[in-house]
Amino acid sequence: MLNHSQALVYLLLFDIDGTLIRTHGLGRQTMENALSAWLGRPVTTRGVDFAGRTDPAILLDILTVSGLPEHVARHLLPEALEVYSQAMLQRLRTEHLEVLPGVTMLLEELCEWPDVYLGLVTGNLRSVAFHKLSLAGLAGYFGEGAFGCDHANRNELPPIAVKRAREATGYPFTSAEAVIIGDTPHDIACARHAGASVVAVCTGGYTRDALETYRPDLLLKDLSNPEPFFEWLSTQRALSGKAS
Repeated sequence: MLNHSQALVYLLLFDIDGTLIRTHGLGRQTMENALSAWLGRPVTTRGVDFAGRTDPAILLDILTVSGLPEHVARHLLPEALEVYSQAMLQRLRTEHLEVLPGVTMLLEELCEWPDVYLGLVTGNLRSVAFHKLSLAGLAGYFGEGAFGCDHANRNELPPIAVKRAREATGYPFTSAEAVIIGDTPHDIACARHAGASVVAVCTGGYTRDALETYRPDLLLKDLSNPEPFFEWLSTQRALSGKAS
């Protein structure tokens, strides 16, 4: 619950895959199988980068890599997204999911803070995102956000999430009060594009050295020790000059 009397309210926008949970390749496998059955021809994900990208961007690449002309792939993309999402909703089970170290304890703690709103910025389609989070026992921690179905370009998602958080809470969030938490260079880039802060974690497919080159505001091995994150948030409050 937000306390609107607070001088500064944090909007924490979490990525999902590689940051909160892992599905150990199930999404890639489901895309291949579902699209192959739908098109009646083999579909490959070989050479397609998944990390930190939106589902529409990934699926468009899969269709073109699999031999469809780009104009045909773009025409078929809305139906391909529906085919994939239905397959993922039917196939994904709790046993496919791994909640990453420290995630549940961190979210429980943050939900007790009166000046924090937890949202999402993820390349997942909304239905797939909340299905994953529900199966992982994490959906209840989050409010609004932005999703792959909102825009294929991840850089366009943070402003959408900020706008929805404003509408949901009545609090005048700005991008400067938002913090993106993610595990890929795409998470860092979308935060920079929006003028938001960014915390990177090394729980996805990128090493610490690789993420460090993109200069996130805070870089953590994982979320198992929340103290550095909490200390950084407190420092951000002090630097803002708005400490209550």
